[in-house]
Amino acid sequence: MSKAIGPMPHIGVKPAESAAEKPLRLALCLVEEEQSLAPKLRAALRTIAFDSNQVPDWPWLVAEVKAGASLSLVLPSKQRLLLLSAVDAAQARLHPQALLQALSHGAHKPQQLLKQAWQQAKRPEVEERDTLFLEQPLQLEQLCLQLEAFAKRRLAQKMAGLPFQGKSLALVFSSPAMALILSQGTALRGSCNETALSGSCDKTALSDSCLNSSGVSGLAFGKESTSGLCPQGAPWLLPLTLIASPKTLLSEAQTALQQAQSRLSQSMSADALARWLTDELEALEQSFSGTAPEGGEYYSLALIGRDAAELIAESELLLGQLQKITSLTELLVLELITPNGSVFCAQPLGPARLCFVYPGVGTAYHGMLGALKQAFPKSYADFEAAATAENVALSTLLPAALSDASNETALSAKEEAAPSPAPTMTLAEQAVAGVGASVLLTQILRREFKLCPAFAIGYSMGEAAMFAANGVWDKPFALVKPTLESRIFSEQISGALTAVRQEWQLDARDAIGWNSFLLRIDTGSITPLLQNPAYSRVYLAIRQGPSCVLAGDEAQCRALIKALGKRGVAANRVTAMHTPAALRVKPELTAFYDRPLSGELEQPQPIYISAGSEQPLKPARLERKQIAETIATCFSQPLNVESLLQRARKHGAQLFLEVGADSQTSSIIQAMAGKQLSSDIKAFGCDRKHSGAADNKALLKALARLISHRVPLATAALYPQLARPDNLVT
Repeated sequence: MSKAIGPMPHIGVKPAESAAEKPLRLALCLVEEEQSLAPKLRAALRTIAFDSNQVPDWPWLVAEVKAGASLSLVLPSKQRLLLLSAVDAAQARLHPQALLQALSHGAHKPQQLLKQAWQQAKRPEVEERDTLFLEQPLQLEQLCLQLEAFAKRRLAQKMAGLPFQGKSLALVFSSPAMALILSQGTALRGSCNETALSGSCDKTALSDSCLNSSGVSGLAFGKESTSGLCPQGAPWLLPLTLIASPKTLLSEAQTALQQAQSRLSQSMSADALARWLTDELEALEQSFSGTAPEGGEYYSLALIGRDAAELIAESELLLGQLQKITSLTELLVLELITPNGSVFCAQPLGPARLCFVYPGVGTAYHGMLGALKQAFPKSYADFEAAATAENVALSTLLPAALSDASNETALSAKEEAAPSPAPTMTLAEQAVAGVGASVLLTQILRREFKLCPAFAIGYSMGEAAMFAANGVWDKPFALVKPTLESRIFSEQISGALTAVRQEWQLDARDAIGWNSFLLRIDTGSITPLLQNPAYSRVYLAIRQGPSCVLAGDEAQCRALIKALGKRGVAANRVTAMHTPAALRVKPELTAFYDRPLSGELEQPQPIYISAGSEQPLKPARLERKQIAETIATCFSQPLNVESLLQRARKHGAQLFLEVGADSQTSSIIQAMAGKQLSSDIKAFGCDRKHSGAADNKALLKALARLISHRVPLATAALYPQLARPDNLVT
């Protein structure tokens, strides 16, 4: 039950927050009623009622939450704003409209407080900052309106290079002097057509925040499509093909966007819009196989939107950024990506740089890839038939009901991320589900869109997935039952952990408390501590740039993490892969993956770059024993993701497309780009949990990115209803 507390104390003048202080990461969640909240959170909430004119004491509220409180701020309209830690919000499965990242207050001038707040929010190098200078103290109702605009993804539309950071806003007022930094949360709502913040403020700061378009026909058809990636109601991908030289590219791109805006703003019939889209798709495919006129090269823009109004908004976003370019040097390193997925790359990497990335275990989630069945019925049917031929249930490969489990490989944006409930799947079941997702997505990308990766890499168990998904093994689903029944995955390096028992010289009566932990820390700080006998049963299982994974005795792992002054994210998964225990079963692993190769490999095959082999495995010389030895070596030794990616980059890979459920591995790769790895690396996935999974938007955004990088692909699967003119509305 909610607990009411008394009036807040008056704001005292305190020294400004230290610029070195960590970001606050406090969730701001608008809720209709508390009854819909998780019981544990509902019981912990403390309620504060506000009248229309009351100004919150923001420093006091923040101090309360930092001390462990979860607050429910109630307006006269009965609207509730929850203020709580981001960890508590994640545990309660809440999607905040925004995160409060920084608060600076004290006896300094507002501009100085603003600078300190940006530093606390860890965004000191942001060139474009959106700031509202308020003449009056920030009332709660004003803040709620601002949060609504955040959730509508129409506030302060601006671009960012990868890794993409959510949009942020500073709220500054002088009486009392204070600056708050907000960043967008994970809540999503419909588009916004009105100014977000009312009251006395600098309206020019939000002059471009909302786009008001009316009377524009959307891309809709008279008959609802039953298949295709972009059926009625789903986002649309509109490609624009340019012919330009590097010197004329900027003006050509601007002209193309202006012309697109003009055309979309007209009262076009659905038939006219569809025919225009058909023409653009044909022009794109012809450009992939043709040669540009002398002195020119082909470039591509891609716009994503649910209707003409959204496509106009997206084109305005890109155009606004292009108009700020002042030099050719600045242009040629440019890759613009909107939050909606529209993209323009001025220096395309091309197909020779494309690398498929296969994730490890633990990426499966409730309802994953469910929308693919309607979008790609033939590929889905072929996938199901291949599984049925090996007596494998589709629910084994694509589980429909899973608890949300934490993933030991995920590079969280928040160090303090809380562990999820323990997974309900065994290691073998997770491995099978991961391979199932990778096989289905690979078949769709290769067969429906005719994508031909130049390279392939796997993250941990993703090494087995990449060979299965690309048809290297004969009947890859024949591996499913052996995997589920193998003692390697059910007893030796998982489950009872008999290999660990042997490694630690334990008898049957000794209990093993095993866990893995993700830490955001460079491994150089950990390695010296591992020599301490107090941590003799702790292993550095995975190195992945700014983070790593520790595995072993849970008590020793926690003690080591405490000694480091860090907070680890517990995976709550029993797996001894990449530890000395796995090395004990390497012969069994080698024998297990010694499988017959396919008689007719699907062509062209990528070059396989493995963590278990210094030399790449080339398609012309693939041998079953070599593949088995490579996978076994990868599984039984510590995984160095940085080393794997450096070798892939050395061979030419730059464009890393994750082919599997969720996009955790590509997030890790992108986090390493420009730090541990080359800054010209681009990594992204084609599926994302909780973000467009229901309409395959993540896949659409990935295809838009590939188009902008001039990677040839077939477009018929995007809009099968446009294949013949007589299918169009007349």
